Amino acid sequence: MLIGFDSLKINLLNSHKNHKLHHAILIHGKKGIGKSTFIKELVQDLLETKNQNHPDLLLIEKDDGKKEISVEKIRKIAEFSNQTSAISRYKFIVIDSADELNKSSSNALLKILEEPHNNNFLILISHNPNKVLATIRSRCQELKVPDLSFEEFKKILQKNYPNISEDELLFLSEICDNSPAKAISNQEELIEIYQNFLESLENKKIDNNLYKKVSDKNFSFEVIEEIILFFLNRLLKFFSGFEVDFYFNEKEVFLYLKNNISFANLLDLEEKIKILLQKNKSLNLDKKLTLINVFNLISFSHD
Repeated sequence: MLIGFDSLKINLLNSHKNHKLHHAILIHGKKGIGKSTFIKELVQDLLETKNQNHPDLLLIEKDDGKKEISVEKIRKIAEFSNQTSAISRYKFIVIDSADELNKSSSNALLKILEEPHNNNFLILISHNPNKVLATIRSRCQELKVPDLSFEEFKKILQKNYPNISEDELLFLSEICDNSPAKAISNQEELIEIYQNFLESLENKKIDNNLYKKVSDKNFSFEVIEEIILFFLNRLLKFFSGFEVDFYFNEKEVFLYLKNNISFANLLDLEEKIKILLQKNKSLNLDKKLTLINVFNLISFSHD
């Protein structure tokens, strides 16, 4: 069983057993905690099958390379619902994820929700329910997947990376917001780049490995942007007097900056960096130059 889903699975199975399962359910929670895997396994249990291509299961996802779920995909639900069940007494439709519905597909789904079919269950998966049309949400039973604790996050990561250190676990827990999927996908890159970034600031010279990464045309600058904003957020906490557990060589860098920059100047610096990062995103500026400018702002902004 997936970690963190035990009680939710028991409740849903009992609801179905007692014929009290709502015909439309919106499952939401943080991205990357396993909602999609959980729902697919749950539906297989309810259909009493291990077949992921069960004829009484319809999985709706956006096509590769697309940003939204098309209205044509949603229209398949009506066709599927009108057909007689092939094997099971019940039919399930899973939409992964409802956040990716556009206006047309949302309106098409709303019509389907207004006329539910007997023994048909529609399950919507969402990372951010605020992106789901309010009228759709009002017709669904909303169930929030609890956030994973650090210990649950740690258990999942250690299963995949038995040799990962406690320091690395704590760092990944915070920067990935306890999302195992994100941590597993990016753990080596996030750890390496953050260490390179800190070393660059400590040595007042951009680390060669960091510069090479940014110079790679296939490298996503969003990773660097996340690292920079993460660093600034933690630096602000440190300046504000919050107790922080230092990751890697943060302590030396934070202390040096606190001795050379006032809190007011740090706030001004943060604003300048955010504007610079936003320009890089909107105007597609040179990634290397953006990194150099951010690095210079932090390293040489002394009172």
